[in-house]
Amino acid sequence: MKSFKQFILIACFFFVLFAFSTGARSYEQEMLVDCISSAKGNPSIEGASESSIENYCDCALDLIVDQSKDVRESGYECAVMNFQ
Repeated sequence: MKSFKQFILIACFFFVLFAFSTGARSYEQEMLVDCISSAKGNPSIEGASESSIENYCDCALDLIVDQSKDVRESGYECAVMNFQ
């Protein structure tokens, strides 16, 4: 009976661990920093908020690096979502 309770406890632990874990990104943090720096120098988004730029770069890198999507289409899709 004791081993069954231990099994249930361990199973619950792993369930909680997986349920609340954050998704991993395959792009490197340095790529995000470079994207943000480059985007800030783009005159077409002058005046955009810091959070919009960060969200744009995160979105674009996720699509391009993590999901292997087309660079141009990904950039456009993320720009539309973040710079309106």
